[in-house]
Amino acid sequence: MAVADKVVMPLAREMLACFDQEIHKVENPPMYVGLRPGNVVAHLMSTAQDECCSGLAWVRPATFYPTGAGVFPAQDEAPIKGGTRAWGVTLELGAVRCAPTPDADDIPTTEEWDASTQAQMDDAAAMRRAVCCFIDAKEGRSSRVLVGEWLPLDIEGGCLGGTMTVTVMGPACDCSEAGPTSS
Repeated sequence: MAVADKVVMPLAREMLACFDQEIHKVENPPMYVGLRPGNVVAHLMSTAQDECCSGLAWVRPATFYPTGAGVFPAQDEAPIKGGTRAWGVTLELGAVRCAPTPDADDIPTTEEWDASTQAQMDDAAAMRRAVCCFIDAKEGRSSRVLVGEWLPLDIEGGCLGGTMTVTVMGPACDCSEAGPTSS
């Protein structure tokens, strides 16, 4: 019998639902919104599609570690009698869009940079609202969520954007699935 993740993915999907709702409130919402794996989110490009210039927003499971009610958001530093009591799950919210790219003989205008900065901050505001949505979705969750800083991404490859981390205390429910499989 297949056993699916009961800790990270449910939290990531819930955060994604909130982010999807909030990012669609910006003036020019991204075309692509979804979960992304890996250490860094690549802004993909083909001969027919460009995620950056079409707009990309994501939730990425970044890391998880053992923690507990008495130490969250810190990682457990010693073995706990009875095993892991909770998991600290860090999710990354991110968004990218096109940076202004004029002809080879020009540089972006002040107005183009202003519009790009406004779009970047609108995306950041959508991230903050998504966290509020996520916290409000479950009673008592506010004490189990630590919001990290928002950071701009380097303007590179014609893309600009930013990311924000959110660490959530998730359940330690995997142990009930451990052990040999039965037929």
